[in-house]
Amino acid sequence: MKNNLFLMISLKKLPCMKQLLFIIPALFFFAFAAVAQDYSNPGEYMDAISKQRENVSKKFMAYASAAAHGKKAKKVENLRAKLLDEVQEARMNIAGLPSFKGDKSYRDSTVSFIKLYYHVLNEDYSKIINMEEIAEQSYDDMEAYMMAQEMVDKKLDEGNDKMKLATETFAAKNNITLTKESSVLADKMKQVGETNKYYNAIYLIFFKAYKQEGYMMEAVSKNNITGIEQNKNALLKYAQEGLEKLKSQKPFQGDPALLNACKTVMNFYVREVNEKLNTISEFYLIKERFETIKKEFQKKSSPSKEDVDTYNKSVKDINSASDAFNKASQSLNKERNDVLNDWNKAVKVFFDEHTPHYN
Repeated sequence: MKNNLFLMISLKKLPCMKQLLFIIPALFFFAFAAVAQDYSNPGEYMDAISKQRENVSKKFMAYASAAAHGKKAKKVENLRAKLLDEVQEARMNIAGLPSFKGDKSYRDSTVSFIKLYYHVLNEDYSKIINMEEIAEQSYDDMEAYMMAQEMVDKKLDEGNDKMKLATETFAAKNNITLTKESSVLADKMKQVGETNKYYNAIYLIFFKAYKQEGYMMEAVSKNNITGIEQNKNALLKYAQEGLEKLKSQKPFQGDPALLNACKTVMNFYVREVNEKLNTISEFYLIKERFETIKKEFQKKSSPSKEDVDTYNKSVKDINSASDAFNKASQSLNKERNDVLNDWNKAVKVFFDEHTPHYN
C-alpha cells in the first residue's frame, strides 16, 4: 500500500490580531481669545489647561501610529512608558495651577480626566495585555478580549463627555464663547478609533471560522472520523454565517480590500467542506475497513480464493483512496496557504493605509 502523505500545515499565529491600541477619544479643542498673559484671565487659564491635554494627545497619537504600523515591540513599549510619564506630568502641571477666582471645578475635572487616562494606560492596558496572551485559544477568549477593549473605550468616552461638560460650564460662567475647531490631531485620533472598530468586527467573523477549521484539522490529524464530521459541519455553519454577516458590512471608507479578503477565506472554508472533506473522510473509512480485512486475512494460515480476492480488492481500494486523499490534501493546503497569506497581507495594508502616521 502506498504511504499516504497528508500535508498538514501548522495553523500559525496570524499577524492579524494587531498590537493593542486604546481608542482614546479625540480630545475636543476649542478656540478662544487669550487677552492676558496670566491666569486671572479665563481664556488664558483655559488655554494653559488645554495645551497640557493636547500635548498628551500628540504623544498618544505617536504611540498608536507606531503600534499600528508594525514598529518593534520594544519601541512601542518605550513609547507607552513615555506616554505614561507625559500623562503623569500633565496631571501634576494642571493640579499645580491655582483655582480660578476660587472656582476649582474646571481644574479638578481636568485632573480627574487625566487620572482616568493614566489608569487606563497603566492598569486596564496591563489587564488586557494579559488577556491578549490567551485570546487566540478560543473564539470566546477572543470575543472577551475585544469586549474588554470596548469597555475601556466606553469608559474613556464617558470621561471625555464629563470633561466636555466641565469646559462648557466654565466657559458659560466666565462669558467665554467657544468655537469648536477642526483639529488635524483630533481627526487622526478619530480615524484610529474608526479603523480599529471596523477591523475588530471583520476579524471576529474571520477568527470564528478560522479557529473552527483548526479543530477540524486536529481531528483529521488524529484520524478521528466522528470529530471530522462534527467539526466540518460546524465550520460550514460558521463560514456561511460569516458570509451573511459580511453582506451587511460596507467597504471601509471606500476600501473593500479587507472585506473581500475575509469573504475569500469564508468561501474557501465552504468549498473545503463541500468539495474536499468528503474525500478525506472517505479515505479514513476505507482505511478503517482495510485494517479490519488485513487483520482477519493475516490470521488465516490457508486463506481461500475468496479471502484473497477480498483482500486484494481492499488493497486496490485503499491505494485509490490514498491517491485521492493526497491530491485533495495538497490542493487544500495550497489554497489554504494562499487565502491566509492574502488575508494577512490585506490586514497589513489595511492598517498601513488607514491608520494615520504620526511621529
